[in-house]
Amino acid sequence: MKEVTKIYFLSVLMLVLLSCGSNYKYWDISEFKMDNHALEDNEEIKLIYTSRGPDFNEDKDYYIHVVVVSQRTGDTINVLTTGDNGFKEGDGDKTFIFLNENNVMTRFMNLNAEERAATKNINELANKEEQRLEKVARDPNFDFIADNDFPTIIGSIGFNVEDLELQVPNQ
Repeated sequence: MKEVTKIYFLSVLMLVLLSCGSNYKYWDISEFKMDNHALEDNEEIKLIYTSRGPDFNEDKDYYIHVVVVSQRTGDTINVLTTGDNGFKEGDGDKTFIFLNENNVMTRFMNLNAEERAATKNINELANKEEQRLEKVARDPNFDFIADNDFPTIIGSIGFNVEDLELQVPNQ
C-alpha cells in the first residue's frame, strides 16, 4: 500500500507541475538586431506571426514579438510591441499600420491600466521618457519563425481604417 501511495502522490505532483507551466519563455532584447529605420511611422504592413504572451501584458512587463512584411518595400521585419492586439487567424490578409515608438498612440499603449486612467491629455505623452523593456515573449513551438535575423524595430500595430468594420446606427 505504501508503494501505491508514493506512485499516486508523485503522479499527482507531476500533473500539478505540468499544468502550472507555461509554454512561454523569454528572449533578452539583445538577441534582436535593432534598426530604428526598418519601418516608417504609419507604414502599411501585413502580419506573418505574433508570439502573443502568457497573459494580456497589462503590466507591460515584456514585448510581444510580431513578424511583419512592409507593403512599401516588401521587407520582412520584426516588431516589438507591448500591446496584445488580439490578432486572429485570417488577420494575415488584412493591412495594418506600423506606429513607431515615438508615436503618441504607441506611448499610450505602453502605459499600464493605472497610468492610462491617470492620463488627462494624450499629447502630454509626446515628451514622456520611454523606458526600454529587457525581455521579449516567445513560444518555443514557433522558434522556426521567430528565431530569425530580420531587422527589429519597437513600436505598435494600428488598424488600417479601410479594414475596420464600422457599425453605423440606423437613423
